Amino acid sequence: MTDISATHIVPPRSVADRSARTRLAYLDGWRGLSIALVLIGHFFPVAGINLGVLGVEFFFVLSGRLMAEILFVERYPLKKFFKRRFSRIYPALLVFVIVSMIALSGTFVAFKWKAALTALTFTYNYAGILVNRAGALDHIWSLCVEEHAYIILAAISALVASRSRVIPLLLVLAVLAMANGAVSYWFLHMDYETTYWRTDVHIASILLSAAICLLKTDGKLPALLKGPYVAVAAAIAAVLLFMDPVPTPIHYLVAVPLLALAVNALDFSTRLFSGLLSSWPMATLGLWSYSLYLWQQPFYKFVYERGSDPWLMLAGVFACALCSYYVIERPSREWLNRNW
Repeated sequence: MTDISATHIVPPRSVADRSARTRLAYLDGWRGLSIALVLIGHFFPVAGINLGVLGVEFFFVLSGRLMAEILFVERYPLKKFFKRRFSRIYPALLVFVIVSMIALSGTFVAFKWKAALTALTFTYNYAGILVNRAGALDHIWSLCVEEHAYIILAAISALVASRSRVIPLLLVLAVLAMANGAVSYWFLHMDYETTYWRTDVHIASILLSAAICLLKTDGKLPALLKGPYVAVAAAIAAVLLFMDPVPTPIHYLVAVPLLALAVNALDFSTRLFSGLLSSWPMATLGLWSYSLYLWQQPFYKFVYERGSDPWLMLAGVFACALCSYYVIERPSREWLNRNW
């Protein structure tokens, strides 16, 4: 099925080219929009739509696009890829889990070392639904899905040399994952979290976006989908399709492909939309997004289950997240990338 020795359709870029990889501000802004949706959905929920769930989908489709560019277009060395993923994610996660376990001790969201271990080994998305939940760590399920996706996509990039084979493989795996979610929810009657926390279901968002990214890169994306208003129209349609407090498979079967198209069509979008995403507030939120996502969960639990003041809790989120970003996340990433 695979031909490891076959020549790549697109030759690997040089180290100099890879180091000069352009950072697109509107993608930071898309990430900022993602975390804004999560924060609004958790601290100031809007009736009739779960903005927290929607924000995670925005994250996933962006991740799929970026991983496709790094692994299949740039052919980034896998050893370096995983080192950079580790430096990006693990130091801040480790500090969050340890500090939370100590600081929340004795509260209604306290958790012990076994739960902490599932978070730190990226198994919480299964352990949380099969073994034991820890409310302050519930958001780690999405990090687990993303980490598992890194491994799967990296394995595909190593084993399948031709992008003409990669694209259909990604699409087939995405369809199987979406079908798995539909069967689990509709026919096996699993609840929402038991269905959509699982990597074997939720990886569809990342795989779909990666496939569309490669179609775009290879010039196979239809011209109709490259219009200046495609990104904003697809994103708005996806948001409207998620108008349900508890999304069902139909939302994922229709809305997620639209979001995957939207994040990839940003390259062709109007200056108004890309400019809005590139603005300082949105791009800055995007830079802080990982730390904000880590730290919002315990504060959200106090709002959701204890009725605490959402503005006060949100201030706590930003205080902890900014400390995490400037003291832990950015310095550790820079140090590890420079010295490892």
